[in-house]
Amino acid sequence: MASTENTVPDLQRSLRDLMRQNNRAGRVVVAVDALDLGAAMDFAGEFEKAIVEEGTAVFHVSVADGAPQVREGVIGPFRAGEPFGPGDVAPADAVLVVSGRFLHNPDVRGLWNFSIWLESNPPLGAPRPERPDAEKQYLATARPKAAASVIVENSDPAHPVQVFGDFC
Repeated sequence: MASTENTVPDLQRSLRDLMRQNNRAGRVVVAVDALDLGAAMDFAGEFEKAIVEEGTAVFHVSVADGAPQVREGVIGPFRAGEPFGPGDVAPADAVLVVSGRFLHNPDVRGLWNFSIWLESNPPLGAPRPERPDAEKQYLATARPKAAASVIVENSDPAHPVQVFGDFC
């Protein structure tokens, strides 16, 4: 019997379509945020493929720990159609995917037209590792699950699943 499980490309297309509900055209900035920078970068790379499928120009930058300087150095020029990064210039319809950690901090969260929070949990029964203080503070104060446009459970990157937080 064939599996009814969504594939990674199917999930990425679904997320792209959600992004497009409120961002039909223009220069759109998407954040992929996770405590694991590598996971954010990998997920963003897969999301890029879904954007390319629709024929839209896509650019990807990875930033360290919220990187407030991304506003002036990358996002401002991207939105203005000016050179950013290594001489890239975005056409009128383009998507900039920003991957990193702490991207839902209040000082940068308003930069994103759409944001994805990657949740990752240890396997059932496995002990939960102690988080560094910076991560604990980020989760408690920025509340990325509540701030994100979409939450994805990404403990198994080969089988990510969109989850719906009930904040009632």
